[in-house]
Amino acid sequence: YYKGLLDQLGIKANIYRVGTYKSAVEPYMLSDQSPESKQAIKAVYDEIWGQWKADVAKARPQAMIEPLLDLAALVDIELRTAAQMQSTIQKAHAAGAFVIGSFHDFQATPADEVLEGSISFAQPLGLDSVKIATFLNSQDDLVRLMKLASAPHRQRISVMGMGTWGRVSRLVLAKCGSLLNYGYIGTSNAPGQWPASELKQLLPQL
Repeated sequence: YYKGLLDQLGIKANIYRVGTYKSAVEPYMLSDQSPESKQAIKAVYDEIWGQWKADVAKARPQAMIEPLLDLAALVDIELRTAAQMQSTIQKAHAAGAFVIGSFHDFQATPADEVLEGSISFAQPLGLDSVKIATFLNSQDDLVRLMKLASAPHRQRISVMGMGTWGRVSRLVLAKCGSLLNYGYIGTSNAPGQWPASELKQLLPQL
């Protein structure tokens, strides 16, 4: 910023500016950035930072999964990212792995339209199955998942509940035709899961 220097030299800059955020001439008329210029530059930096974070978030799942595809029999990805992970899905299939798209709701069991919509959303994305895992706040939520698992679908589905009704749901929904059931080894990562060893013993008795 040259305003102080120009003043010392006795030089007056003739400036014509239209618009609050026209800051190209500010070095000749100010000794520091104007608040408007700082705001405009911050907006640009914020946009660049936001885009960088979005690019990293988009690339991270592929970077984590693809180096291990030759070891995988099944790959579980978030359903909402499936459209952006078509290359990974194709590579998984080429490696002989099945790919599941997972829909999670850790607070509630959404309306039936949302659950059905998630299955429809998955159909054109090359997924082998859809997993739906929702938090059960009542037995009515469990009944709705039972109806979902029992109904015919063009996409193979796996359905399970979380919460206090979670363990019951994983047995009942298996009986209703849920394709897969998840049990934990070591430490549970969701409320309502069975230890894998116990689940393995219980499922054949249904």
